[in-house]
Amino acid sequence: MKKNISIIIGGFYRSGTSLLRRLLDSHSRIHCGPEVKFFRDFYGDYQKDELRHVRLFSTLATLGLTEEEMLSIFGQAFVKSHEIAASKANKVRWADKNPENVLYLRQWDQLLPDGFIFLRILRDPLDTLASLKEIGFHKTVPADFADKVRLLKNFLDVGEAYVVENSERSVTLHYESIVQSPLTTLEYLFSWLGETFKPEVLERFSLLERGEGIEDPKVKMSQNIHAHSIGRWRRDLTKREIYIARSILYEKNEISSKRKKYFPLSFFSIK
Repeated sequence: MKKNISIIIGGFYRSGTSLLRRLLDSHSRIHCGPEVKFFRDFYGDYQKDELRHVRLFSTLATLGLTEEEMLSIFGQAFVKSHEIAASKANKVRWADKNPENVLYLRQWDQLLPDGFIFLRILRDPLDTLASLKEIGFHKTVPADFADKVRLLKNFLDVGEAYVVENSERSVTLHYESIVQSPLTTLEYLFSWLGETFKPEVLERFSLLERGEGIEDPKVKMSQNIHAHSIGRWRRDLTKREIYIARSILYEKNEISSKRKKYFPLSFFSIK
């Protein structure tokens, strides 16, 4: 069943989704282009948008179309766009990569009633926050550090809930596993997807044929997968920021074994 089913990639900003999409797109059977912000535009999900009232989906509502009707019409066109792009690339399968896909998985269920595979990528939350602090993303992510942490927590919680409910068609990868043990990790991933692992994906992920668009600006400059960013939080986050992150993400009355499994041990040993 998995052989040709579509793949939906989600995680959080700066968690490795761009690297993962390039590795998938390097496979001879899978097309995974740069981000297409369909759901963000559909819901107007931006920090500040002074022109939101004149955007397409805001003005369409004045015709009397319901949200469900608009999602059906334009969602089908979005899916068709992926199918055409895959066909033009001579590939039989497509994947959509957006960090915020974790927030829209119920909508993906509507658009793909025959099912899809949810591919979630997780990264050490402190490294994620350190990377996010560097890059900014001010139109997408709150400026306040505590609000950044709360946003991360929401992504983690929503993604985990979906994985628990749909474990048979969800797979979780860790960024650290990809960069530290790429061969082993990718062999597992492609096998799980029902595909044959081809080592050349590790040589082709940085080529120009992977396309230009919205993604991590650093990933296309890397010729090789490396683990240099693991543990960057130790130099890039202040003690105050580490305390804030730990306080919000690790709440004693809420922590569970399933949350511990995607937080590294270092996170719990912070003083």
